[in-house]
Amino acid sequence: MRNIRVCLLLALAALAGAPVLSAQQPAKTSLILKTRMSLGGKQVKFSRKRFYLFRGGADVNKALADRIKAAAYTSRDCFYCTQKASSEYISWLQVADCESPYCREITADDTAKVPEFKLAYAKALSLYKNKPDLARMWLTTSMPAELRDGYYLQKKKLTDGIIADAGPLATVMTDATSQQATFIDIFLTSGKESEKFLVSNVIPFETGGKAYTWICEVDIKAAPNTFILPASDATKRVKTCDVIVKDLPKCDSGSCKQ
Repeated sequence: MRNIRVCLLLALAALAGAPVLSAQQPAKTSLILKTRMSLGGKQVKFSRKRFYLFRGGADVNKALADRIKAAAYTSRDCFYCTQKASSEYISWLQVADCESPYCREITADDTAKVPEFKLAYAKALSLYKNKPDLARMWLTTSMPAELRDGYYLQKKKLTDGIIADAGPLATVMTDATSQQATFIDIFLTSGKESEKFLVSNVIPFETGGKAYTWICEVDIKAAPNTFILPASDATKRVKTCDVIVKDLPKCDSGSCKQ
């Protein structure tokens, strides 16, 4: 009995000296970003596209927004055109809105019709001792680096330069089915029931011969949030978003023309 009393006294003493936890912890919430856009009566699918979330609204992130608007962006077709890629290779990328050969499966028919795949496949066959399936699976390793991941690296360098000191809170890609991006585990500043954030794709999305960039101020509450990106066919302010629309240059004989 005496031991029990001693244990209880020690426990009470420990509680008495313990720090009092704040009753109001930072709220954790989420944001579903939906991309709904139609061109010529057809739904545009933005799958595998990356968005960034920044703490603070438009005023706080003005310098970031200005850099996004002023960035010198090179379109996918223009990049591969200046790399002297074949029209067949550029067309193969366009079919599924791919930015690199890693986007989808390269079939036997592709290796026969696309010069870059045909050449890389021949090299891979020699490397993998005439094993056709294995050679086709790994043929990208035999492609020139510029045609394999050059465009990705160029975009990454541009993106890193734009967001350098902005410190994005999170980055998420849209999925292939719903074309929406879901940000989870967003912590609001302690004591706040809602807070302003900035969401942007930073690097334009290409569709219908145009490049689209969104810079949107979003008021995120403690409850789950949903935000639909506004559609526009011209550069303008739509509600709390700047929608920047630019014509993509045309590729011809290894050079790009606006």
